Amino acid sequence: MEKLADSNLGSFVHRRMSQVKVLSRLLEHELSSTKGQDLTLDRSLVENVLDTIEIFVEDFEVARGGKTPGKRVQADAKPAVTRLN
Repeated sequence: MEKLADSNLGSFVHRRMSQVKVLSRLLEHELSSTKGQDLTLDRSLVENVLDTIEIFVEDFEVARGGKTPGKRVQADAKPAVTRLN
């Protein structure tokens, strides 16, 4: 039974790894475009990267059985702005 659960979790991570790969390529591109200069990222880009990582982590925790799906709670408890992009 434990082996089946690990197999399901592995396939879950495999299916969602594309999100992490996109983030990795994006950050690699940003680093290579600066050519040794200071790196500056747009706030909206960092917010989107963070949102993607948080969704991945939340989905992983739900699949692992440690958390129930629901609305994400922000650490600083400020109202969130909904983006439509």
